[in-house]
Amino acid sequence: MEYSYPLLRKILEHYKNDKIDLSEYFLYSCQHLLAPQSEMYKMFIEFGFRPENMVALGKAYSSNNEVVEELKGLGIKAIQPQFTGRAFDVEHTNNCQLIFEQVSDKNKNIVLDDGGYLIEALKKKSIYFAVEQTSSGFRKLEGLKLNFPVFNVARSKTKLTQESPIIGRIIFERVKKYINDNKLVKPKVTIIGLGPIGNSLLQIFSEESFSITGFDLETNKEALLASLKSEKPDIVIGATGTVLLSVLDLDSLKCEHGYHFISASSSDREFPVSAFRKDEGVHDDVRYKNFYFVNNGFPITFKGNKYEATPVEIEKTIALLMGSILTGTSKGIPNQMGIVDVPQELEALINQ
Repeated sequence: MEYSYPLLRKILEHYKNDKIDLSEYFLYSCQHLLAPQSEMYKMFIEFGFRPENMVALGKAYSSNNEVVEELKGLGIKAIQPQFTGRAFDVEHTNNCQLIFEQVSDKNKNIVLDDGGYLIEALKKKSIYFAVEQTSSGFRKLEGLKLNFPVFNVARSKTKLTQESPIIGRIIFERVKKYINDNKLVKPKVTIIGLGPIGNSLLQIFSEESFSITGFDLETNKEALLASLKSEKPDIVIGATGTVLLSVLDLDSLKCEHGYHFISASSSDREFPVSAFRKDEGVHDDVRYKNFYFVNNGFPITFKGNKYEATPVEIEKTIALLMGSILTGTSKGIPNQMGIVDVPQELEALINQ
């Protein structure tokens, strides 16, 4: 897919300063290693980061192997974890701890994260600044004492107002394909979690004339289980980024109705799929009794492709990440420690 990434180029040209010596800067990152992210890493190198000083940790369910090899060819330490079948959060925590052992306090260390786990693992190291991409990562970091600033891309106006409808539409199209492939007739849909993504999904499914119900994050589990028992939705979409149901919760439903669980967040934590995995591939569906865990419980937005969204759709999010890194290295970091807003200058530049 040919695309010139004009917005990323614009951000790079705006912040590039040949007088900055980045030889002592090390960039430790966790990202979905896809083609648009690869362009970001290339521009980091063009900006002045040394590839041998860059670590790119992928995720077992999302990264594309071809892109991983491309990053390695650039000299970047790209790491694609193997899928073991264990709960993703357990495996990912272990992978982040392995990176902890590579970090030297003698360097100027920067962390670019997707989910908050890498920042949490490295918080006791000497970190110059960090960038967090996701809402679940933001919630994870809120309660931590951090002695370095973290640019909060997750709650930036651009990401909340412009990315969420795009992601919502991608999720809807993949859910609709699953419905058609499995010949589910006029399925009832329940969305759990009415944040930016959940609300976008609620609106899209309503506009597409689906039978749709929404539960907010604050809904207690008893009320949720009662609704699942009474309403018997065919499709249950988790958009909370938190643990929703346990194995015991599933067993308490006690009915023959088929429930199809779909994740719209950034892990497999919402539904207890890891308890039922056997020899499935990373993107296979998993079945337990009358419960179906679509895409192995992983976000339906990821299937191992080089592109999970078009470059045009995802470029603003990548620009927020890249621009936050370039801002911190070229213009300095805020005096405030912990969560800080994305610079207004960067948001304005992206939306001009």
